[in-house]
Amino acid sequence: MRIDLFKFFIIFCCTGIGGVLRYLLSFIPYLKSLDSGVLLSNIIACAIMGYLLAIPINNPMVKMGVVSLCGGLSTFSGYIVFSCLSSHGPGNSILYHVMSVGFGLLFFIGSYYSCKSLFA
Repeated sequence: MRIDLFKFFIIFCCTGIGGVLRYLLSFIPYLKSLDSGVLLSNIIACAIMGYLLAIPINNPMVKMGVVSLCGGLSTFSGYIVFSCLSSHGPGNSILYHVMSVGFGLLFFIGSYYSCKSLFA
């Protein structure tokens, strides 16, 4: 199996940029008291992915970069840790799951179709 170093480098850099952006979100004062921006970073990543995947680009490297950037920005591990460790009972945990998945899908679909309509 041969690894394409250019593709590896693009994925590595885009994932790192997404992780740094997620880390910077934790410095917003209001978000420190809530969930360190985990929910917000997941929603932002879904919106970015919706917008960028709707743009008609046939270059697979752009698509890989988008997925890597959004994968670094969103964080499933942070989502699970926050929902399990800091929830005050099963009701809050279920609400957090519904909000995270629901808002993520809502923002992805909304951004995807709004951007798609620009290119139609």
